[in-house]
Amino acid sequence: MHNEIYIEELLNGLNMGLLAIDHLIDKIENDQLRDIVLHQRKAYGDLKNKITRDDSHTEDHLKNKMMLESMIEIKTLLTDDAKITKMLIEGSNQSVMTMAHLLNKDHHVDLKVKQYSDEFEKISQKYIDELKAFL
Repeated sequence: MHNEIYIEELLNGLNMGLLAIDHLIDKIENDQLRDIVLHQRKAYGDLKNKITRDDSHTEDHLKNKMMLESMIEIKTLLTDDAKITKMLIEGSNQSVMTMAHLLNKDHHVDLKVKQYSDEFEKISQKYIDELKAFL
């Protein structure tokens, strides 16, 4: 696989996280949970900006944006903070697993791509650990 594919998949995971947080933040009632999620959004945004700055030739677009937005809205019609937390954790886990799966299939991944992926995994795991308290 080409490094651009990995970068695009990583950006897609970051974009999905940003979009999900943007749709969910107003539905979160607990102030502490809202602060954690906003910090997660900032960390994802910072990493996205770093990647797009360093690899400006990579396309930054969100695959299936309409489907994701619809799914988020449907899942949050009748929900509470625990269900929102579960959704955020599951989304983070899915993105991390997707990247790990892609990278494990290729032993010739560019070091920069591996570093971006590791940073994404580290950020995601930090917030997954913090979010668990709200399940």
